[in-house]
Amino acid sequence: KLSVRPPLPEERGKGGILAAAPISCMETIARIPRGLVLAPCDAARAAAAAGGRDPTWASELTAAALLAMHESGANEQAAALKEWVSSWEAGGWGDGADLGNDEVRWGPRDVTGSLLATGSDNDAAIYSKFRMPCHPVVHRAGLGLAALTRADKSAALAALQCRGSNFRAMQDPLAALVAAPAARQTGSPNERRRWDVADALSRVLSRATTLEAGEGGGEVFAVVPLHERLAHCGARGENTKLVGKDPVGREGGDADVLLVATRDIAEGEALTRDYTRAPRLPGDTSDGPLRLLLQFGLPPAAWVQPDE
Repeated sequence: KLSVRPPLPEERGKGGILAAAPISCMETIARIPRGLVLAPCDAARAAAAAGGRDPTWASELTAAALLAMHESGANEQAAALKEWVSSWEAGGWGDGADLGNDEVRWGPRDVTGSLLATGSDNDAAIYSKFRMPCHPVVHRAGLGLAALTRADKSAALAALQCRGSNFRAMQDPLAALVAAPAARQTGSPNERRRWDVADALSRVLSRATTLEAGEGGGEVFAVVPLHERLAHCGARGENTKLVGKDPVGREGGDADVLLVATRDIAEGEALTRDYTRAPRLPGDTSDGPLRLLLQFGLPPAAWVQPDE
């Protein structure tokens, strides 16, 4: 009952999943094998905690993504997971095209690998003598992000700095998981490994959700195929929900994650999820269009203002 097309450029990686026929409320739309769901494994948790660091859901899930991309794929399911994760392209806001053309000063040409990897935790002290609050590339990006989302300038800059701080806390241990760094025009192999970690983090943040943990209760942070492509819901709310356990108790059903309709969905209607309910980085206080654009890369057409 699904129609799937590639996302349009203006959709920034989200959308293109439509109902090909009417779908009833509580109907199971798709069954996703748990082996194809990206979630932290013991190796990912160990990597995120290497060197005595305090792991976060984001560092563990990013480690899982890097392991999936750089391990050999020992079986058919692991190979499928590797192919899927390696195919991710769109992430949050802040790639070269978002920062303007290459001729702009403190734009793409001055980025260190990626915007997420630009700057340091000492930038306030380094740039205070120039009367700047942080690295000039991050500062300019913050002003642009605030203008795009009509957010407070301080809030936009704080959100960018929060992402950068979280990345720097995980870059060293997770860089060791990158077997072969991506080809880039600049950077040493070690620098490119760290930039690959930044790219993986951005793509994980834009896709992450939570699932039921099973017998022990609680939640598991994960990225679920198909669900990670859904459009953002409008004022009516999301029309799908992930269910981690089979609600009717089929034998072996708990091996699947179910995508279930939360209301009747008309033929041709887009399947949606509510990205505001997705996990956020530790320390992140952004909200509204600012968060929707920065974390998920969602374009203005997906933003729903509070008074709408």
